[in-house]
Amino acid sequence: MFKKKTALTIILMVLSLAIFSNAYEFKIGQVDVLKTRIKDELKSDFFGCTIIMAARNGLVLAGNNEDRDHPETIVSIVPASEKYYGRIIFGYDDSPFQGGMNDQGLFIDGNSLPSTGWQPESGKPIFRGIVIMVILGTCATCEDVRNFFEKYNFPVLEKARFPVSDRSGASMVVEYGQGGIQFVTSDTWYQIATNFVISNIKDSNYPCSRYRIADKILSKTDKLNLKLIRKTLDETSWSQTVYSNICDLKKGIVYIYNRRNFDEVVVMDLAEELKKGQRRIDLPSMFKSQTDNQEVSNSSGKNETGVY
Repeated sequence: MFKKKTALTIILMVLSLAIFSNAYEFKIGQVDVLKTRIKDELKSDFFGCTIIMAARNGLVLAGNNEDRDHPETIVSIVPASEKYYGRIIFGYDDSPFQGGMNDQGLFIDGNSLPSTGWQPESGKPIFRGIVIMVILGTCATCEDVRNFFEKYNFPVLEKARFPVSDRSGASMVVEYGQGGIQFVTSDTWYQIATNFVISNIKDSNYPCSRYRIADKILSKTDKLNLKLIRKTLDETSWSQTVYSNICDLKKGIVYIYNRRNFDEVVVMDLAEELKKGQRRIDLPSMFKSQTDNQEVSNSSGKNETGVY
């Protein structure tokens, strides 16, 4: 992750280019919005991801923009076993477990956070495993995930929150706020998750421009489709977005985009991919626009718990 000073230098360079070339990066057309983005991100002292979960008229989609200055991204395929569900996981070469979907139609990802002030609950054991991998391996529904989080203390909630959605259309965000673990749901057909603790927010004063942009787009329509989620991810992407994906939780289909290029998509059917066995794929190599077509197979990677 960038240090604040380095981030400010780079962002100011981007701002200068936007002003002098009219190439406004976020496709909204006003430099003032870029300034707001800078203010929001520096206030949080990190850069983060945008996650959209939506269900309407029988369609259940979950989309994610992964934001980090680290383009070495990977896709891991892990078939089902006697104890664990099959799953697809997205991440980095140095932190492979950022989010994904399992063969039960469960989606999970993570947002990094400034310190939440997390404190352990008396009488509960500490969970030290890889949260995303365990959830994708053992949980089929949001209720399963809630039960899992209620059994243990999770130190990772000091620096992260977890948006979760299942094929029934249920969704929630697991976070630490108001002095305890929260399971935040939405009162509308979509739920947005960016890099702040929403249970601490009063009067809908959301401190993230990406959240506000996504909410503005989604609140103006009642028609859910792939195009809408893709547009929302496009509008909330920026220079740090290294990949994006949209999961159709009922069909088990994943749509993958690389480096903000939403004109080129790789479509993966999870059921078919699981039949091919366990493997790890260099994500950029899946795209025609990339020259590196090297696939690395049967590599376990590091066991990292970080989320971005």
